[in-house]
Amino acid sequence: MVYNIDFDIAGGLLSLFIIFYLYDRKGLKSVSNRFFLALVLSDFLAALSDIFSSIHNSYPSPGSLWRQDVWNYIYLASHNAMPLMLLLYILFVLGVGNRIKERYFVLICLPLILDYILLALNPFNKGIFYYDKTGLYLHGPLFTVFWVVAFCYMLASIVVIIYNRKTLPPRKLNPLGLFISICIVTVLIQIMNPYVLIEVFAQTLGLMGILFSIENQDDVINHVSGAYNRYAFLANMGSYGEFKSRMFIAVKLTDLAYYNTSLGVENTNALQKQIAGYLTSLDNGFMCYDIGAGHFVLVESNSKSKNTRELSDKIIKRFESPWGRGSGKMIVPVQICEGILGEDILNMEDFLLVLDSEYDARGDVRVDGATIVEAHRRRILVERLIDEALENNGFSVYYQPIWDRKSGTFHSAEALVRLISGEYGFISPEEFIPISEQNGKIAEIGEFVFDEVCRFYMSAKLNTFGVEYIEVNLSAVQCMNRELPDIFGKILKKYDMDPSRINLEITESASAGNTALLKDNVLALKNMGFSFSLDDYGTGYSNYSYMFDMPFSIIKLDKSILWNAMDPNTSQGDEKFRRLLSDTVSMFKNIGYNTLVEGVESVDQKIYLEDLGCDYFQGYYFSKPVPENVFFDFIKAVNA
Repeated sequence: MVYNIDFDIAGGLLSLFIIFYLYDRKGLKSVSNRFFLALVLSDFLAALSDIFSSIHNSYPSPGSLWRQDVWNYIYLASHNAMPLMLLLYILFVLGVGNRIKERYFVLICLPLILDYILLALNPFNKGIFYYDKTGLYLHGPLFTVFWVVAFCYMLASIVVIIYNRKTLPPRKLNPLGLFISICIVTVLIQIMNPYVLIEVFAQTLGLMGILFSIENQDDVINHVSGAYNRYAFLANMGSYGEFKSRMFIAVKLTDLAYYNTSLGVENTNALQKQIAGYLTSLDNGFMCYDIGAGHFVLVESNSKSKNTRELSDKIIKRFESPWGRGSGKMIVPVQICEGILGEDILNMEDFLLVLDSEYDARGDVRVDGATIVEAHRRRILVERLIDEALENNGFSVYYQPIWDRKSGTFHSAEALVRLISGEYGFISPEEFIPISEQNGKIAEIGEFVFDEVCRFYMSAKLNTFGVEYIEVNLSAVQCMNRELPDIFGKILKKYDMDPSRINLEITESASAGNTALLKDNVLALKNMGFSFSLDDYGTGYSNYSYMFDMPFSIIKLDKSILWNAMDPNTSQGDEKFRRLLSDTVSMFKNIGYNTLVEGVESVDQKIYLEDLGCDYFQGYYFSKPVPENVFFDFIKAVNA
């Protein structure tokens, strides 16, 4: 009988097309991609060897018996490898393979190893195939083992798919099921009619279906950089299940919007593509993803690559050199974050947090992923403590006395909110205030502080002890609230409080929002009788037009200016800052402002500021912020 090789020829050509397509699209380097490529190569080799072995088997010749043997051995070796390649491919597509220990992979390969042992012994025992006296190709008594092994692998593939069917969407799950069905059906057809070589061709058609569904790169490639996109990242990370000892390196370009503006979108895209190409080529043990906004991540694709420090050092070294081409070359600042999934980061939510957050590198390009996660957890805790404090009256107001140089008394004080948890202790304002501003709770906190100040001032009759007013901080969020004058008005009425007893402190950053609304609110509050101070002068951009447009009576100089001019411990300082402080005080005095200097912590600083003619002093030299009862006793004793 003559074998029909037409289907094999078609299958071989289709396999070549798939190989060319993968090469042309520069297929990605995940483990599942590699097994798919191995599957296609096995299919092509099986088609090619089946063509030549079938020709020799159809027209046997004593002089070409060795060629007939070679092609038959190659066909059986390559074709028998396909069921195992398919099972391994399915395991890694579904993410199961990432969780299997190496020793179990050896067990999975044992049936195929048995096939190859039998094939190696075939020249001696003719157990797999042999030729009769006429040169006719015949199956030996052990050939059934090949069928059993193949069906065992197919059955295992079916079980894995059914058990993990929820991991993949139908458009990717169905092609796998169809491929296995085609393999089983065509094997049965070929068993019944061994001279119609349809099996390899049908399997190649199934591989085409997988290529244009599961292996289709259009929906997993970032078309700007050419790397895996965020969708592929989420899909692959989701398939890993629990994070187990898998290292990663996040690489972030700082302020991508700046490059779009300065270089142009086209040049910036080319820059990202160049960087992605470099990162992708670094190490075959890591997969590179472009998750957007100039953020890339290299994730360990197997458990053998344990060289993140060496890899990140190499990346940092490369970023010290220019990127781009021609005259458009430039140094690109980068931030690196390292970590271990399963140790530093336990779930996908934390991983996305690390990748999407903007790092505060503070001059160092390397950041620890565990630190970012811990900071996030701390933030969640502080947010909860803020909510509990607002619900259960857990905030308290402390007062820091302010010294008046002219009267020699503490004529005022700054009200400062404090959060002290019974379980977690003192929570710094530098921690909970920014969080409160970001989540909007600062408005409720500010209202609480204003209410407490009015209650305390009136109940303690502070005016009778020389306290002319209390300074209350206004956040930028409060300044943008159109209802703020009404809210404060109701509280003043509640305690029969004179608004002139309150001085409202506003920072320069408050003007970063709606300046018109800010001015409207300040004007309304001024008309009610409030006075105002500009807080933290020297930490911002010192916009003088903003200062002159607002009804400030006091300018509060940040402690950094004083400490640079005169260190509180050594009384030494920078002459440039001394001149700056002297000129600043003199300038504001000449244009009618009173000056208050924060951070006074030594007698030398006090004397120095008195010589400069500063009006008000505030700092630990006089008193730390204290609870209202301590402040009341202090004022009664000192001002008396």
